[in-house]
Amino acid sequence: MTRVREMPRSRKMGLSALRQIKAFAKKPEMDCGCATVVGEVLTNLAPVERAAVATDIFAAAIRQRAKAQTLLELLQEFDQFGAATDIGELEEAALLFDDLAQQARLGSQLLRVFTFNRCDLRSIPEKAPEWTMGVES
Repeated sequence: MTRVREMPRSRKMGLSALRQIKAFAKKPEMDCGCATVVGEVLTNLAPVERAAVATDIFAAAIRQRAKAQTLLELLQEFDQFGAATDIGELEEAALLFDDLAQQARLGSQLLRVFTFNRCDLRSIPEKAPEWTMGVES
């Protein structure tokens, strides 16, 4: 594996951009102009670097789908629960639902960043998608 120090400058910028985008995507409670920030990060990359970052973002969204699928499999037994079910099992199921919601939200935001990459990045303020305004958690 190549160390960060040994990487070409362009690849370091690509990794930095990907980390910044993921950091914003993981904070759905923030009410910020995330589209503007993401757009600025992507605009500062060369087209090849931007394509590599977009590919990484799409792969991250696919991983989120796999995580959500695993959580759904863990919830398969939920239909067998009843009024007499142990409180601990119900609390565990509630936590699984919370985690599922969080994983789904991150996957959604990653896909939105991926599709936003296809927009004209130079006109971000005029074309900021609806999801950037007041993101609900």
